[in-house]
Amino acid sequence: GYPILAENSYQSFLNNIPHLFKNGELLLETLSDIEFYINESNESEIKNNIQRAISVLKRVTLTAAVTAPSDLWLLRQIFSTYRQLNIESFFSLQNHFNCDDLASFLKVESEVLNYDLNFLTSRGYLTKDNDQYSVNNKKIFTQFNSLDEFTPRNMIYHIVEYFVGNCDQPDLVENFFSYNSLDEHPHNWMATYEDIQIGFRILPLVLATRYLEVQDKFKKGVEIGSIAIKLSKSMRILLSKAGVLSENDRTISELGERIFTRGPGPYGIIHAYHGYLSNHDKLLKGNTEDIWVARGENVSASQDANSKSFKQINDALDSFCEEYRYQYTTFIEHAVGQGEATRQRFERSGEESIQYFGADLEDSAIEKAKENQKANKLPGNMKFVHNADIGKPEILIQGICKTHNGNLDSAVMVVGNGFHEVRNQDNEKMVKVFKGYVSANLILIFTEESGLTNEDLLATGWNTYHAGFRYVHDLSGQGLRPAIDNEEKPGARFSWKKCAELGGYKILEKFTTRTRKVYPHPKKDGYNPAISVNYFCVPSSLYEKLIS
Repeated sequence: GYPILAENSYQSFLNNIPHLFKNGELLLETLSDIEFYINESNESEIKNNIQRAISVLKRVTLTAAVTAPSDLWLLRQIFSTYRQLNIESFFSLQNHFNCDDLASFLKVESEVLNYDLNFLTSRGYLTKDNDQYSVNNKKIFTQFNSLDEFTPRNMIYHIVEYFVGNCDQPDLVENFFSYNSLDEHPHNWMATYEDIQIGFRILPLVLATRYLEVQDKFKKGVEIGSIAIKLSKSMRILLSKAGVLSENDRTISELGERIFTRGPGPYGIIHAYHGYLSNHDKLLKGNTEDIWVARGENVSASQDANSKSFKQINDALDSFCEEYRYQYTTFIEHAVGQGEATRQRFERSGEESIQYFGADLEDSAIEKAKENQKANKLPGNMKFVHNADIGKPEILIQGICKTHNGNLDSAVMVVGNGFHEVRNQDNEKMVKVFKGYVSANLILIFTEESGLTNEDLLATGWNTYHAGFRYVHDLSGQGLRPAIDNEEKPGARFSWKKCAELGGYKILEKFTTRTRKVYPHPKKDGYNPAISVNYFCVPSSLYEKLIS
């Protein structure tokens, strides 16, 4: 249902047309001009084809504004670490290298270094052939100074305080938004020094507006001065370079609206790993002690990102119940966050006939849900299961059945991007996890983003934010899985679908929903996974009863 291009046209676009930030805003203006001209044409077939192509390119450009900054924020910090480790000395001696050779030279551990090299490969700075790497852009490794100890990786609090005129370190904020600019002429989709510098700063700035709940005021055509936050001169310059401001630098552009209204979800998910980036050099040297994701921040960001998926899930659940005349009496949200799936269900169904449960490993997430319950956004009868590791089904099952005297005979469980958080997972472990939930006869509806390869990510440019998403989850020991199984690769990770089916679930395709495809063009081999999938899973034994 989405517009598409021919594959060679899309690759030509990636290889020849820069479309980040200011270049993206200029491209959108150019495409609008072409669209206006084409609309004057009387040749309807040509007009329709060109309008479809313009629609794709606009979508890709607007998507890049949302997906690129989180990767750029990561890249700035990674390049800082490697400048500190003097990686350029190694590159001056080597044109080709493997991970172990570089690890030995830098005196770091191979495991985390491998994650870094994988990420840099997916963003085009390295090329990998078997286990050998070559550098495509040595200059980028020397352009950035090391970030000093006085530059916090989490700048959001300081920016918020500056916005409201209550900052006790205004120089810290003003200096953060100032940097040595370079006159560069990008020629393709890959990020330049200037792009990385902008992305590193625009991400926390956007998240600060989300914290103050003013991000929705950044609408196209709105005067920047009318938005009730204090902007420094360097912030305004940044917004202009980022393409947030239109040509007169006074009003919000189309690209700017997209960045501020759609960016907080993906930006926040990646930024929640700032503890890992603050300790990037320690991680490389094998020290992982006391480094964690900022769970509270991650909860809020995940709610922003998952709201649409939960609506699809609740729609599918209603359709399933209507078609099979199925009634459930228990609704469980695991990896509960702020309880967005439950909020939507409560809004539709009330609480007279449904007992609600929320479960999470982290108390900080449950506390967020309880705050929403006190504000009457979640059902009053909702109970919570603490310390519920999603990889240990028995904790949830015992918590509901024993602690809360719950009944799981007719229960539905919704999980929004929670299963990838199972640590140290292999295929056997994930199958066992699903078997545990099948044993409780739970209907399971879960969302997971697709794990993409370097080849996918390179061939789609900035069409997803999965390069950084995969990277931070690798750092923290979590595991993404592909949407489609690779039967030709021995030992490959099973897809989520295969894990669930081997665990005893029947995947109902009719009620399984998907977001857009990764590639905005038809692939010759037919491979084109969805960005994320809402898997609708019914225990096989229950399914047989329903259809009999």
